[in-house]
Amino acid sequence: MLLLIGFSATAQKMNRVEVVQAALANNDQIKAAAFQTEQAKQLKKSHADFGNFSATLMKGEYNTIQQDNNLTFTQSIPFPVTLASQVKLGKEQALGAERNFTVTQNNLVYQVKTTFELLLYHSAQQQLLLSQDSLFTDFVRAASVRFRTGEGTSLEKATAESQLLEVKNRIQQNEADIYILQTRLQVLVKSNDLIIAVDDFVKLNPATGSVESNPTLLYELQQTNISKQALRVERNKFLPNLEVGYFNQTLIGFQNTTGTEDFYGKSKRFQGFIVGVSFPLWVAPQIARSKASYYQHEAAQKNADYVKATVNQEYVEAQRELKKNEASLSFYETSALKNATLILSHARKAFGAGEIGYVEYLQSVRTAIDIKTNYLLSLQQHNLSILKLEYLTGSF
Repeated sequence: MLLLIGFSATAQKMNRVEVVQAALANNDQIKAAAFQTEQAKQLKKSHADFGNFSATLMKGEYNTIQQDNNLTFTQSIPFPVTLASQVKLGKEQALGAERNFTVTQNNLVYQVKTTFELLLYHSAQQQLLLSQDSLFTDFVRAASVRFRTGEGTSLEKATAESQLLEVKNRIQQNEADIYILQTRLQVLVKSNDLIIAVDDFVKLNPATGSVESNPTLLYELQQTNISKQALRVERNKFLPNLEVGYFNQTLIGFQNTTGTEDFYGKSKRFQGFIVGVSFPLWVAPQIARSKASYYQHEAAQKNADYVKATVNQEYVEAQRELKKNEASLSFYETSALKNATLILSHARKAFGAGEIGYVEYLQSVRTAIDIKTNYLLSLQQHNLSILKLEYLTGSF
């Protein structure tokens, strides 16, 4: 482990909880998803858009030879039903961004947890390999002594040395795997230091949760809500926009208002209001947009159905995988590990006393080592099954 730390100037020790918290706080994917969520919240406000306010000035000889002026203010307002549907669409899109943020969190936590668990597995395997190194070092020493005294053979000595070299090679490979996992965590956590796992490699407890709360499934279901509301918006756009306005103008000249001709100058202003509707004469483009929204909604619904079926299938498979791994792990915990310790202890005593030869000794040692190695692998598979269930239920 000291050699691994040498690849980096410093190292950072973390447990299961700390590494997840660090990733959620520092990872750029999480930050990007958070910005997208804020973007959607701001865009939600833009859906209550009344359109542009218009102010026009008309000046000239539009009444008499005199220079009159006209100020007109108009505002186009979407039909109330259309405006309400646009506001609802903004809310659904903001919720969709929040669901996407949760999906990003869930995916990141799953990557971090599985990587951290693999790091714990390889660290435990490293301890087992180091104990094997010590064991075969003693075997080489004993075989060398037996060869010098004539009790052993050159084959026994060569066999012992080859076993030791094989273990040392596996130690180097495992060290490389540990370093790879540490650098992977380093990226996920966005740290300048290598991550050193300080937790013990122990059995995790089963996850609690429902597949109905799967973040990816909830996101896809929300996409169907968004597409459904977008379809309503496009259909409501067939309704006309409302036009309201106000004008204020001069009408310089003689006006007969009381039965006599009275002159009105620049100081006299006439005013009134404007009410109307606007709609496109060519509706084919809007029909096409409405149909496109319909197909988008159908596609979103089918995609959500597929994701739901896939998530349910993965959840059932993960539960079955967990039961299989629990049974395997129980076998090692209840009997196999005890037998491995007993086999190794008796083999060392018998070989030291000369009661068995190196062939029997090696066979016994390999049996015990295989049991311990398979136990670590079984524990790893068990824990990864639990992490998969946590991922599928969004229990992060």
